[in-house]
Amino acid sequence: MIRVSILATACLAVAACGASKADKTAATCTAMLGGDPEIQEDLAEDGDTVEAYCGCYSQLLADEPEANQETILKVSRVIADIREENNLGLEEAAGRVDDDFDASGNSSAYGVTATEFETTGRYVDTVRRALTREDGACHSAG
Repeated sequence: MIRVSILATACLAVAACGASKADKTAATCTAMLGGDPEIQEDLAEDGDTVEAYCGCYSQLLADEPEANQETILKVSRVIADIREENNLGLEEAAGRVDDDFDASGNSSAYGVTATEFETTGRYVDTVRRALTREDGACHSAG
């Protein structure tokens, strides 16, 4: 079922050719985080929103090596799809991926590796730090 959803997401991304790469990246981030009350509450503690976080996510992703960009977007889409299909929060969806890794670090159900998952996790943390630093690249005016 997840593979059908990933295919549908890819088809939608291709259909949205008129949207900029930054818009598509922010949309992927929003799909991964949006509507999760815990994420919204966590961001609100610093005066931020999912929209602000995802704008920063998109902005900083362009500075990552291309291979990392692809990995981060891939894992973000997988987590967004798990959330949507199962009506889960971010932590629960990420936990499903994490729980599926076999001894060699592969997730057969979700098609990602532990290394890809860890790369994405580090990036998510990097964005959060950049968003909250007063002098950070993504400091919000809020």
